[in-house]
Amino acid sequence: MNQNYCYVDKNKIYGEIYDELLDEELSMNNSQDNNKIKAYIEKKIIKEKYINLSEFFVDNKEIISDLILKITSDVSNDNLQGNTMLLYADLDEMYELFYLEDLTKSHINYDCDLNEFASITNIHLLPIYWGGGIFKSTYSNGIIKGDIIKKEDLAKLFIQNFYHQGVMIGINGELTPIEFTGEDPFRVIGNNFTQSNPTNIIGFNIVSYIEKGYTDTDTDTNINNEFGSKLLEKEIKGRVFISVLCPTTNKKFWNINIKTISNIMTILNNENLSKQINRELDLTDKDINPFYLVNKILMNHK
Repeated sequence: MNQNYCYVDKNKIYGEIYDELLDEELSMNNSQDNNKIKAYIEKKIIKEKYINLSEFFVDNKEIISDLILKITSDVSNDNLQGNTMLLYADLDEMYELFYLEDLTKSHINYDCDLNEFASITNIHLLPIYWGGGIFKSTYSNGIIKGDIIKKEDLAKLFIQNFYHQGVMIGINGELTPIEFTGEDPFRVIGNNFTQSNPTNIIGFNIVSYIEKGYTDTDTDTNINNEFGSKLLEKEIKGRVFISVLCPTTNKKFWNINIKTISNIMTILNNENLSKQINRELDLTDKDINPFYLVNKILMNHK
């Protein structure tokens, strides 16, 4: 299958966008500005000259060799080592970064060589220097395949650093998608919720926000949240908002939607599926992509 990569040279994109949004009087804290900001980010990324798409490759060794030559053409350093790191994943696809690092740190100009796009997008939030290549993969039928990446994908990646999707679970089991910005869902869901510690549920690092005012001694059985209680494996009364942190590091919010929560519940309600995915998690020795594991387990279940 043909695959390409998107080369992102060293850049100062975060600082540029911050200053330009100020000039346009746009704020991520203002929900009315959301669509304008997303459109602005996409337009900027599509036109940036330091973001370029490679040609198509069939052979994996050729595409990596081409990328290494691309990166090293701008770096004179004999201490470089190649690494791959997970950037982002969702229900259908995942993105990984291939980059070179100097383990001695002896040839880095920390200010001029920084790649801000790659640094704030990777799940470890590690500083990345010089250029790097971003690869896209999709998965269906439990199989991961390399795919064609576009500049619109880069816009999606950068936007998800700031805008996140969560799901509100009503007491009647109704699921409602909700978007929030930054690290504070309270701006959107309101202050009548209490944040819980992250809970690992079949590989997903779930952060829940439980509605206040409902106690275990309350006799009104209509406020029991059966769906939320099953998902979080503890008694929940009232509404609960579900968000998810990136795997392995818990350093960033990712997106979770209604279909993913429904898939998680399908597995939790099936003892055999739960055992299977836990075995898969035990065998994983690198950055976990729980979205892919769920896809794989459910496909084998059909």
